[in-house]
Amino acid sequence: MKLAYWMYAGPAHIGVLRVSSSFKNVHAIMHAPLGDDYFNVMRSMLERERDFTPVTASIVDRHVLARGSQEKVVENITRKNKEETPDLILLTPTCTSSILQEDLQNFVEGVTRNTRVTSNAVRYDNVTTFHSKPTLTDKENPSNFTTNVVTSNTVQNTNKPEVSEAQVSRELCSPTAPLTPQANVFFDTKDFNDLKEPTNKLDKNSNCTIQKSWETETELDTTFAHKEMPLFVMTSGEQGKNILKKQLEKKNIVSSNIKEGQPDVILADVNHYRVNELQAADRTLEQIVRFYIEKAKKQDNLNIMKTEKPSVNIIGIFTLGFHHQHDCRELKRLFNDLGIKINEIIPEGGNVNHLKNLPQAWFNFVPYREVGLMTAVYLKSEFNMPYVSITPMGLIDTALCIRSICKIITNQQNSLNIQKQKPQVFNKKSLNFEFLFNKYIDQQTRFVSQAAWFSRSIDCQNLTGKKAVVFGDATHSAAMTKILAREMGIRVSCAGTYCKHDADWFREQVSGFCDQILITDDHTQVGDTIAKLEPAAIFGTQMERHVGKRLDIPCGVISAPVHIQNFPLGYRPFLGYEGTNQIADLVYNSFNLGMEDHLLQIFGGHDSVVNQMDNTKTSSKSNITSTQVEFNLWSPEGLAELNKVPGFVRGKVKRNTEKYALQKNISVITVDVMYAAKEALSN
Repeated sequence: MKLAYWMYAGPAHIGVLRVSSSFKNVHAIMHAPLGDDYFNVMRSMLERERDFTPVTASIVDRHVLARGSQEKVVENITRKNKEETPDLILLTPTCTSSILQEDLQNFVEGVTRNTRVTSNAVRYDNVTTFHSKPTLTDKENPSNFTTNVVTSNTVQNTNKPEVSEAQVSRELCSPTAPLTPQANVFFDTKDFNDLKEPTNKLDKNSNCTIQKSWETETELDTTFAHKEMPLFVMTSGEQGKNILKKQLEKKNIVSSNIKEGQPDVILADVNHYRVNELQAADRTLEQIVRFYIEKAKKQDNLNIMKTEKPSVNIIGIFTLGFHHQHDCRELKRLFNDLGIKINEIIPEGGNVNHLKNLPQAWFNFVPYREVGLMTAVYLKSEFNMPYVSITPMGLIDTALCIRSICKIITNQQNSLNIQKQKPQVFNKKSLNFEFLFNKYIDQQTRFVSQAAWFSRSIDCQNLTGKKAVVFGDATHSAAMTKILAREMGIRVSCAGTYCKHDADWFREQVSGFCDQILITDDHTQVGDTIAKLEPAAIFGTQMERHVGKRLDIPCGVISAPVHIQNFPLGYRPFLGYEGTNQIADLVYNSFNLGMEDHLLQIFGGHDSVVNQMDNTKTSSKSNITSTQVEFNLWSPEGLAELNKVPGFVRGKVKRNTEKYALQKNISVITVDVMYAAKEALSN
């Protein structure tokens, strides 16, 4: 594990929780020691949500370490099921709790496959009983239920002597049946493997045994679940009790308290030691979508019929993202203008029960490469659904994105018309699509977006040739680099990203638009690069904002991770044509504005050369002795001449002059030394 006061991408469980808490009526249970449960505080502080964050921490303490985690995890699952009745419960460990090497697959069956036991088979340790044709009613026989099992282990069949169903049923329901305490009330995955194709077999040396009872009425209720209930109730069962007697005593209570619908339970399938926050979020979203698509297939409830009008799924909008809520609104407006219906938006605000409707859309749209791309690739391989992953950020990429959408819609319309045998109608519509989309691009670029004419104005031309450093996630950093270089004429000295897993794509995108490329997740290396290049402005994350404050370089935040000021209550999208206006404002305001500081100093403003020199020195070295040495290097004439330099370049002139003096072993900087340093630098 990497210990630092700042990480660009957090641990894997943060990405899992970001995806789960974005869905509606989905609850996440985090199996972690105390200290890993900061996600609730972080999300409630930054997102300013009205509702509580749907995440529960199943704390691993000394008692859990002594007895095992199984009982506590099950208790939290059943408690949250009773309190909140979620559609899905997602269990995730953290990198810390993974050190325990617990097999949570045995607590939650739900990673790769959804197997329904249609013969109402119930297995108690070594005994398998079948009730294909129960002769008792539910109230008379509380052991009659169908279990929905999700398992990821291999199937292992064992040879057992055959017995009749009637004999097994009589033995189980007989009041004289032997009662023997066992280890688990419900069985592990390995105990249920041979129920995929159940056979009427029973071990001749085994007694029909039922295990210990639930210690609370809630746990007893979950024993006899509805047939759609995934099998997740597990308990250690150290004390063996006569559960059958208690079942017979409470049979009326049990039958009246059983819920009609039980939640699905999934274990987050991510490697907490090999992936970071963004990779885990991408994998978790794909896992949830795959689970419900497969579930709909098994229930024969999957509708792959395309909508009548063009429609789209927006994949990748989720909590704690950089301006994701505002970008989502802008994308809705964009697709509405293009006449495209929004089919589903996931995970933010989505319902897991509606994931079966994803194949009805004409195509999928992935605005950010970090999250959603795996889901789009899965849907393309499964249903041949095309997807667009071009981020509509900036005028050129927004137009390119719209033209890609037009091409997909034209192809889909072509396919539908061929099926309907109406080629003439298709030709007419395809021409209309292309014409209307190009007309929309032209109108938005010329009259709606202010960035097009602003880039040709004298204000923006004053920024031409100025140096900038760009750093962030792969999507925003690549898009901002291209906007600065080809749309605003600003020189990008360095473009970088902390998404090392997407380094090849990033290099391909920014190649030719910047002087050098930096791929790292070490914030100290980024800070050293910025200090070496001395750019006029920085465009990066919250960490680069801190670096800019230390070096007295302005910074505009363009990517997560960010602090609360980048979760604005107002409308500030970065995508689409309104996003181009926001980006133009951010870029222009990030640079020092002309002679502002200089005029403030001339007319007695807030800034002075002494204060600036003091702030610059103390910010880098907070040492009084070093500050006094700094002043002793400059002669009074040199300070007076430095005071005449405009404030927005004074810091750079001061640093270059001091560097020249150190190289030449000059102890006192005079006016002549300043001009000599300027001449040397120009040469």
